[in-house]
Amino acid sequence: MPQLADLDLLLSVERYGSVGKAAQAHSLSQPAASIRISAMERRLGLRLLERSPTGSKLTEEGEMLAKYARNVMHAARELLEFGSGSQSAGAERLRLAGSPGVAEHLIPEWLNRSGFSFGEVRVEVQTGGVDELRQLIRADRVDLAFVDGWGQAGSQVPKQFREDLVTQYICDDRLAVVVGALHPWARRRGPVTVQELASAQLVLRERGSGLREFTDELLGSARASRSYVEFPSSAAVKQVVATGQRVTVLNISTVRSEIAEGRLRLVPVDQEMPAKPIYAAWSERRGLPGHARELVDIAASKGSPMPGDELGPKFTSTGGITVDVHS
Repeated sequence: MPQLADLDLLLSVERYGSVGKAAQAHSLSQPAASIRISAMERRLGLRLLERSPTGSKLTEEGEMLAKYARNVMHAARELLEFGSGSQSAGAERLRLAGSPGVAEHLIPEWLNRSGFSFGEVRVEVQTGGVDELRQLIRADRVDLAFVDGWGQAGSQVPKQFREDLVTQYICDDRLAVVVGALHPWARRRGPVTVQELASAQLVLRERGSGLREFTDELLGSARASRSYVEFPSSAAVKQVVATGQRVTVLNISTVRSEIAEGRLRLVPVDQEMPAKPIYAAWSERRGLPGHARELVDIAASKGSPMPGDELGPKFTSTGGITVDVHS
């Protein structure tokens, strides 16, 4: 029997016409998504995808399986809703969703800073790509979603969120070069150049992620023989950097606790690092329940704070947004 997650992944390939885009929507690397679909093909004895340099489309057998998969996923969601509703009968529930980085690093802090009691409110947090978050809101499966702008062109609200949804700006999340406390760059006074960064031993996120696309673009002009290690999670990247002599590029929100503890250090760069906005989004028709409104207000007031004394002379913090004072 195919796994529900694999059937859902196949439906995403049908929707996006690409294994890579479907992988991003499920917070997977493209190789991992391909392996899962290939394993499902072997298990069922069916050829599900027509793969080409321009993308992937379902075969006739794949389309037939997708038809059944949609029924299965719908039934599974109804079952989960029934179970969740039965368990939380009589209790208030706050259903949240967020982009992977926001859900992992920012939503927990915003919840901890909020005034409501976890004993009185059932809080459920999901994660997903931009399209998944939009669909969750429109299907009334979440009350509130937080979406970041990585992978979007420019700094505007993603186009998908402009129709029948309400959005509110929360904060900016900046990218930064990060090293461990024992790395020579941790004690460096001046900024590193892009050429030096390209020549360093790097740890990178997987291909297809917004972070990886920016890093490749940043280092593309530098002529250097680059060797690197890549991981599909920021947690693994941080572990390697904190305990070794490698360098990485990560969201500032992702490394705030390690910076505060002294395990990681921010390294100034001789050019401005980009920042992308984080937005709260909810249904215009349904509005926001009370606890969700409270969480939006807390997130907007706290933003993405950085410990000011860890930023060094090149950086300062203002209004919850980290800025480069030289730029």
